[in-house]
Amino acid sequence: MGDINLLYDRFKSKMESVSGECYRAKTSAEAQKLISQLLQEKGIHSVAMVNSPLARSCDLAHFLSENGITLHMDHYQEVTPLVDAGITEMKWAIAELGTLVQYAEDVNERLCSSFTPIHFALVRTSALIPTLPEALSVIHREPQIPGFVGFITGPSRTSDIERVLTIGVHGPGELIAIFVDDSVEEGK
Repeated sequence: MGDINLLYDRFKSKMESVSGECYRAKTSAEAQKLISQLLQEKGIHSVAMVNSPLARSCDLAHFLSENGITLHMDHYQEVTPLVDAGITEMKWAIAELGTLVQYAEDVNERLCSSFTPIHFALVRTSALIPTLPEALSVIHREPQIPGFVGFITGPSRTSDIERVLTIGVHGPGELIAIFVDDSVEEGK
């Protein structure tokens, strides 16, 4: 699997080269504080969030609500076009590409990661995979591959409009990956 610190450094470098932001927290509590700081810096007042194992480990629902953030955890189709940001959990991260891998059978997860202007992607640091071939091998070994596997590399970008690179036209204008080191139980 490789040294996790080297994998993280490689991922961060690749993600930042495509205009993404990347942070690492040692604990869930540290991740909570980091997310709060980033929300405040970016002037975010409303969030659509999928209540994933990592979000629960960080106690984000309670923490965000207690800190004045309007939190939506249902009716995603109605709220995602209106909120300031979305928070989801990624299954893996591919270091060589700076790419996040999203398992999102539930359309609500895709709405929170695709239809919000800023996407906060939570990922366990232990979920870093060195290369794309290794990631495809890991996916292939899954007991069942879900109906949707997404590969996310940086904020949405297109050059369709008069060949000028434009960020955020077909999805989030900002992508922020937050890696959390401490272990998280799947069922938590």
